[in-house]
Amino acid sequence: MNAKNTHKRILLSKNQSGQLEYCEACDVVEIEIGPVSVRLHAQDLQLFSVLIQEAEMHLGYYKSEKSQAEINVLKMEGIH
Repeated sequence: MNAKNTHKRILLSKNQSGQLEYCEACDVVEIEIGPVSVRLHAQDLQLFSVLIQEAEMHLGYYKSEKSQAEINVLKMEGIH
């Protein structure tokens, strides 16, 4: 987005984790998470969304498998 802020920014989404704004003149989506700002071409927003969804899914699998492994270790420790 233009450093002089001459372009109108449209707020697309906002919550406690950050916000997304769109600049039509630049065709850019800016993702702000705390002090970090990432700019994407608008056409890449869907790809980024898929990336985040896949990461969330894999993290869920990881946590589930780790939890199950820890339960199995506790069961094995109880057998002597």
